[in-house]
Amino acid sequence: LIRYMANHDPLTNLPNRNYFRRRLPQAISLAKRHGRILCLLFIDLDRFKELNDTLGHAVGDLLLREVARRLRSAVRDVDTIARLGGDEFVVMLEDLSAEAADAEVRAADVGTKILNLLGQPYQLGEHGYDSTPSIGVVLFFGNATGTDVLLSRADMAMYRAKQSGRNALRFFDPTMQASVEARSALKEDLRQGIGRNEFSLHYQPQVDPGGRVVGAEALLRWSKPGRDQVQPQEFIALAEESALILPLGQWVLEAACGQLGAWSRQPGWSGLT
Repeated sequence: LIRYMANHDPLTNLPNRNYFRRRLPQAISLAKRHGRILCLLFIDLDRFKELNDTLGHAVGDLLLREVARRLRSAVRDVDTIARLGGDEFVVMLEDLSAEAADAEVRAADVGTKILNLLGQPYQLGEHGYDSTPSIGVVLFFGNATGTDVLLSRADMAMYRAKQSGRNALRFFDPTMQASVEARSALKEDLRQGIGRNEFSLHYQPQVDPGGRVVGAEALLRWSKPGRDQVQPQEFIALAEESALILPLGQWVLEAACGQLGAWSRQPGWSGLT
């Protein structure tokens, strides 16, 4: 019991700063040994002081407990969540990937999930309340970076999120941030493109051994206004990672069936599949 109390925050039951400061070097050593990428997400609640000042610390404590509960639901059991103090939390994602690009995408996805979860309305006793987080993200690639530097970089990225207007996620590495923003913009373009009917199907003939056309393979293409045709390898994977694959798949199915219907009314084409 004494050991538990020394390593955990009594309010949220999350690991505390002391525990995390010991756990982080161990995780760094494992990441180096196995060639895996580690990620820290530094989370600060926006305008938390205003909540304490207006509704009192007891209501603020209710928010902190609910934030801890939502954070637990957002990550894997193998990941570590800690309350560093006040309204500051840190999430450590271990064993993300051995590939930088894949780790970047996974970190962004988890960060966005946390951003959305913590941005949902709260019921704090008799008070309804809206809160948002600012999140800083840093990835560790097995270099000589120490624990203090890693935490400092995550903290700096979090302040960049605050400076951008709060309720935001920012990577410490500007290159990664640009990549994340481009991916986010493409996802929004994809969402709008489905609604604007910017997609088309191109048909590649399928032939039997005798060279007779027996059907067609439908190939999805996206012609986005203002730019060259978006390559399938750019948007298919993005759609598959999100719920957008569902409306896009439905459109493809309806368009292909519509084409089959049109072919069925033409002599010599009615048997195509």
